[in-house]
Amino acid sequence: MPLRGHPLDGELLVREPEAGRLGFEALQRRAAARARNVATLAARTPACFVAFDILQADGVELLALPYRERRRRLEVLFAACALTAPWTLCPMTTDAVKAREWLETWTELSGVEGLVIKGMSQRYLTGSRSGRP
Repeated sequence: MPLRGHPLDGELLVREPEAGRLGFEALQRRAAARARNVATLAARTPACFVAFDILQADGVELLALPYRERRRRLEVLFAACALTAPWTLCPMTTDAVKAREWLETWTELSGVEGLVIKGMSQRYLTGSRSGRP
């Protein structure tokens, strides 16, 4: 299964080696780099893409499907394409205790700013960060 034809929702992240954490400023430097500096910056500040959701599969829109089914399809895509770094499947749990642990430990150490929270039966809501239309 080719990755092409499978638009994903996610976030591009860049690690700042000096700080040992994710950094938006490093991402901005990478985005604004001139062609002659791109290779150097890519080596110094590697990027990865963290996938949260899948929006289409082979040209078929999946937005109306519940998150449970979209997540299953996203996991199948990662397995079928054998995606590894720089591709990352966002960790997922339905356990509130585990989610709280992630929020408390990941945000302090690595520069993660929050969690993506979706209802398992929720359809994909475009143009909404709060999950409400």
